[in-house]
Amino acid sequence: MRSVLFGRLLIVVIVLAGILMFIPEGTAIENSCVNCHKTLTPFIEEQKRFNQIRIQHLERNAMCSLECHEDKVRQLATANYQQWSESVHALKGVTCEACHGGDVTQTTKEKAHVDFKSNTDPLSPVYYTNVPETCGKCHQKELDNFKNSIHYQKLESLQLAPTCTTCHHPHTFTKPNPEDFRVSCGNCHSVYKKVAPIDIPLTAEDMIRKVNKLQFNIDMARQDIFWAEKNGTDVTQAKKYTENALNTLGSLAPMWHEFNMTHFEVTIDLANKEIKKAEDIVNPTTTTPSKTTTPEVPGFEGLVGFVSLMAVFYVVRKK
Repeated sequence: MRSVLFGRLLIVVIVLAGILMFIPEGTAIENSCVNCHKTLTPFIEEQKRFNQIRIQHLERNAMCSLECHEDKVRQLATANYQQWSESVHALKGVTCEACHGGDVTQTTKEKAHVDFKSNTDPLSPVYYTNVPETCGKCHQKELDNFKNSIHYQKLESLQLAPTCTTCHHPHTFTKPNPEDFRVSCGNCHSVYKKVAPIDIPLTAEDMIRKVNKLQFNIDMARQDIFWAEKNGTDVTQAKKYTENALNTLGSLAPMWHEFNMTHFEVTIDLANKEIKKAEDIVNPTTTTPSKTTTPEVPGFEGLVGFVSLMAVFYVVRKK
């Protein structure tokens, strides 16, 4: 009986193995850059060191930010492959050669790196002044807006200005959080570097928070529209207003790269006005009741009149 079960199990395993052989692998798996660089992760000892620090903190009930340590680990020790593997680029199948060049069809380092240039080489696609054009191959709208910025003009003329990877760290390509601008913008716009306007870091932080608030307002409006429609309200125009705001929200990311804070804020305000118009339809403001006139307390003149009336009444009675 056991031999029969074993035989059947063996047949199932063989069939599954045969099926897996014919399943096409993803483009990233077939990429020689990925195959090679995923083995180059020399951060094990550094990771252990930070983990030991964490354990010591926990044993002493020391209040510290594990996220802070994690950031340090990634900055100091994590290999480029691991950073990339957790990025949106990896999810979208954008692999190493898209930015760095090279021949992914080759299996040896020498052949795969033919015409490959270091990021310190001015001819490299990832040399800091060439980064905008490299990123612009996919992010055309962002590049068009960036070319309208003072940053781009200074990058072209002085070879000294922020570029894409100043804010979007290489290989992770994450969107900056509001607090990140205090560091990235503050590197230049500060009283120490004397690059005006010095309030740009806080302004940029405030603008990103306004974007998040606009997203919240849109979500709330769509929720209110949903329930208003359920209750029989005509929400056709409200939906149009909300769609306008949603389209504006989608345009903000490319527009941001102009670094024109005034224009950016005006655009957000216009989107919020669209949301307000939608909310006025689904949640009309109730009419404020007319103000009830409260009887006035007699003042000095009223008191004098009352005393005079009593005096006349007294005189008449005496007669």
